Amino acid sequence: MNDAELMSALIVGVVIAFYIMFWRPDQKARDRHKKEMRDLRPGDEVLTTSNFVARIRDIQVPENGQTRITLELADGVVVTAMPGAILQRLTPAADASVDQKASENRPA
Repeated sequence: MNDAELMSALIVGVVIAFYIMFWRPDQKARDRHKKEMRDLRPGDEVLTTSNFVARIRDIQVPENGQTRITLELADGVVVTAMPGAILQRLTPAADASVDQKASENRPA
């Protein structure tokens, strides 16, 4: 192997290593986030990118334009956000209703 072939093999090796170590995990994380955002339902508890915990009240999907999500931060405090403002889903709607019923039935 001459120096040019060795240098080319080294560059290809670095690019492959960079892909395996950085690009691929990031791509998987983006795909997982997209799937999680598609699965959002009213009643789900979410964490926003601003570190607010909110409950989804409504999801509006217009024929053209950006999807809008109505979030309830506290009783009577309602904001509208874009899907990019949601960092992750904390609890699905079904789990939240079960937790709420369980807390209502606990003795004081």
